[in-house]
Amino acid sequence: MVLFILLILNQRKCPDLSFKSVPGSCTIFSASIGGKVLFGNNEDYRNPNTYCWIEPANEGNYGCIFLGFENNSIQGGMNEKGLCFDANSLPDVKLNPHAELLPPPSSAPPYEKHWFWAPIFILKKAATVEEAMNIAVQYRRENWDGNSGFLSYQVNIADEKGDAVIISADKTGELVFTRKGQGEKYLVSTNFNKTNPKNAWSYPCWRYKKAVEMLKKIKDKNDLSVDFFKSILDSVHVEGRNTNTLYSNVFDLKNRIMYLYYWHQYDEVIVMNVNEELAKGGKTICIKKMFSNDTVDRASKEYQRYRSKNN
Repeated sequence: MVLFILLILNQRKCPDLSFKSVPGSCTIFSASIGGKVLFGNNEDYRNPNTYCWIEPANEGNYGCIFLGFENNSIQGGMNEKGLCFDANSLPDVKLNPHAELLPPPSSAPPYEKHWFWAPIFILKKAATVEEAMNIAVQYRRENWDGNSGFLSYQVNIADEKGDAVIISADKTGELVFTRKGQGEKYLVSTNFNKTNPKNAWSYPCWRYKKAVEMLKKIKDKNDLSVDFFKSILDSVHVEGRNTNTLYSNVFDLKNRIMYLYYWHQYDEVIVMNVNEELAKGGKTICIKKMFSNDTVDRASKEYQRYRSKNN
């Protein structure tokens, strides 16, 4: 099995593979000051087949660029209005269905049973955190997690104005909103529920503490930069037998620019202007193919060294 995974990492193509689900350990944070607004995310999991989907505006939907895993397994993204999201895995919480509310709107395949259906729908329809929260409370809850009736994540949403919110489930099964307070510079989430820390894969969380420690250093707009966010992502990235930081992203929400890094190799970055990419038309891109052979080879060798130390 070890050799099989290493061969996959060394290939320049993205084969269609399925891996048994394991809890992710993603770290998500946003910060704003002096007109600058950045959003950062480490995508931590075990499936090396990561993708970028470019979906131009259509039928009343905003254009979006999504990131995630094969088979349309979207994990996060940003839209043309500078709204973005990503999500942290959590143990299941049973949601109250609220049958008195509107049924979720129909959604074109393959998203109607996607476990992130609601955040995907929100990104296509909302331009601000305020609008996102209003959409979230309008509909019945069955589509928050692939029609399962449970919620197994919390979603972290931010907009170009610097507003941010974490949507999770409380102990009673109601959606709750942890919003960045007025005057606060940042908002962070990892794999414990911001409203109910007992609903967690890890609490207390060293990644959360480290991210907060670094974000506290922001005093003015000169302290907030893509390089600083990259340094935070590097400080909290994970390497393990079953889970690694597969890609990292920094979103400049004001300027609609995405900075993408592969497999915690932070020396090479892919820079994408969201509106320019959307204007080129729809496309699905294997993230590995966006990077140089040197970066992909370094990632593979690093992973091989790690595996050899733990066998």
